[in-house]
Amino acid sequence: MMVSSWVVFGAVALHLLNMSEDDTHGSWLPEGFRLPNIVHPFMPVLGNRTIPVPDDPFGEHIRGSCTETLPENTVGIRFDEQGRLEAITEYARMPGSDRIINASVKIGEIVYFATDAGLYVQETASRPVIRHESYGVDGPPATRITSLAADSRGTLWAGTPAGLGRRTPDGAWRTICGRDGLPCEQVTAIAVDSLDRLWIGTDHGAVLYKPYEEGRQWFYRAGKRYLPGNRVKAVAVHSSGTPAYFLTNAGLGRIDTVQTTLLEKAKAIEKRINERHRRLGLVAECMLDNADNPTSHFIGDNDNDGLWTAYHVAAMSLCYGATKDESARVSAQTGMKALYMLQDASGTPGLVARSVLPAAEGKLKGPQWRPTPDGAMYWKSDTSSDEIDGHYLAFYTYYEHIARHDPEEKEMAIRHVRALTDYLVDNGYRLIDWNGKRTRWGFWDPKTLNDSLFEYVEAGLNSLQMLSFLKVAHYMTGDRKYDDHYRSLIVDHHYLTNVLLTKKAFPDSVNHSDDQLAFVAWYPILQLEKDPKVRRALCMGVQRHIQIVRCEQPSFYTFVYSTVDPQGADIEGAIENLRQIPTDRRHWDMMNSHRADVSFSLLPNRFGQKVLTRVLPADEREFAKWNADPYIPDYPGDGRHEDDGAAYLLPYWMGRFHGFIGAGASG
Repeated sequence: MMVSSWVVFGAVALHLLNMSEDDTHGSWLPEGFRLPNIVHPFMPVLGNRTIPVPDDPFGEHIRGSCTETLPENTVGIRFDEQGRLEAITEYARMPGSDRIINASVKIGEIVYFATDAGLYVQETASRPVIRHESYGVDGPPATRITSLAADSRGTLWAGTPAGLGRRTPDGAWRTICGRDGLPCEQVTAIAVDSLDRLWIGTDHGAVLYKPYEEGRQWFYRAGKRYLPGNRVKAVAVHSSGTPAYFLTNAGLGRIDTVQTTLLEKAKAIEKRINERHRRLGLVAECMLDNADNPTSHFIGDNDNDGLWTAYHVAAMSLCYGATKDESARVSAQTGMKALYMLQDASGTPGLVARSVLPAAEGKLKGPQWRPTPDGAMYWKSDTSSDEIDGHYLAFYTYYEHIARHDPEEKEMAIRHVRALTDYLVDNGYRLIDWNGKRTRWGFWDPKTLNDSLFEYVEAGLNSLQMLSFLKVAHYMTGDRKYDDHYRSLIVDHHYLTNVLLTKKAFPDSVNHSDDQLAFVAWYPILQLEKDPKVRRALCMGVQRHIQIVRCEQPSFYTFVYSTVDPQGADIEGAIENLRQIPTDRRHWDMMNSHRADVSFSLLPNRFGQKVLTRVLPADEREFAKWNADPYIPDYPGDGRHEDDGAAYLLPYWMGRFHGFIGAGASG
């Protein structure tokens, strides 16, 4: 039997299906069609979770501008009683001694002194200063005390080269180190704000620690995204918590906490895309002339110009579907025309170009570049499945929310989707290049996917892609032949069985690019497939896929899955991921291999790189596209290379359109 329920979120109604194994009612599949019992049955969660999740304001850390000038002999910094930053130019001495103290703090009548020789205590002004006797257990983790701070609860915090010491008012000591979440144990400075949050300076950057708060407690801030230098010598934080100043080996740094929302971040990224991330209508990363004060930028060609532009077309189409904002429609239209340009460049209907360049530039390229029929441009050949995947995502979202409501736009979209789909189908589900040969990754045919020992890894993904392509083409054109091909691939060539194992896992290599391509294809087909048995199989495949990648909190993948199982999806984790993605899309040095709170996998990734056992928050690592390996700890960057940011816009507007994210006060 089939249990059916309608669940309404915002303005979107989701039809959830939970079917038994023998349910055939309403399905076109032939009697006796069976799927192998190789994955868990699809069981959507039925619950009372509150959706949409409000787009509440949150704090984002950014590198602030420092206007203060410090003397060359500055050894420390602090805020005066008027809230102004001031320099400390000489070290203090312990009472009755010439011993230099690194810091001192008073809790009640007791004064604590930090020195290179240990922690010293003076219980009252009339008592002598004595050295604390125990270290490591009933005291700080090391004898060298670099810094001290006290919070409003009477807790003493002691920084050392071996971690953070914490003494509670009852006299109990505890060491906080890497296993507790402290990213760097070489603590050099501590400052506490009025909310008892600690800014910690280390030999490798700064750390914000929220010891008394629920949720995320550790925030690692290193590299030029946040600081001028990573060797922090002193910290001063305003009582309100922002700004925080850091005296570093490269000068004075400042971190501001800016209140923003997901919507405000989306608007800032879209504005920047239209300012400096379009080339011939295509959306792409750019190179800045100066990372801090750019006056010009350069955009080159990219093998994935079509896919990255499709990200943006889909995002703005969903934005228009959610808001009816005319600027979103125009932005999506600009990108869609650029995708049509890629489809038309070769002169062969359906043979899509990877990229295009003006003839003056293109003729200087290698043999992979070919002139367009009119000679005005050059187009790049050997187009991959990535581009085709992206084009169909753009086809579906643009048609659904924009093109089908305008006769001229509708005709153009249908003409292009028909040309591309016919070209693939007529060539045996392969992408044939200008030279009559198949492109390297342009295969979706049964013989390759089902019989080739060397392409079995792609069997699930490419089966999913072709089914999704055909479903989109049938939906847009209404032409039954695409549905006939769709059904034949399922019944005669077991593509639906292949889809169950779309996600490959150990001992196969983990391919994060294939994860991205799968969810690009999952989205249209999950919205369009209504047959109960086929839909159940698709849901089984996508449920297995999301369960494997769930720990990464991938917002794009999560919102795709949420359209079939909103109660079972980690929507809160996806929203947290969006909040972590920096509004600043410049690529800065992000180094994490040295951290004390990480561990490395015994196995390298598919490129032989060492990877972590967990995914760090997106604001502590490199994040650009969904095809990147999020477990890689280190990425170089000088800030001149700037990503376009469409990888943020796509999941955000998908979450908004489907009612998982609230509109916010200004949305």
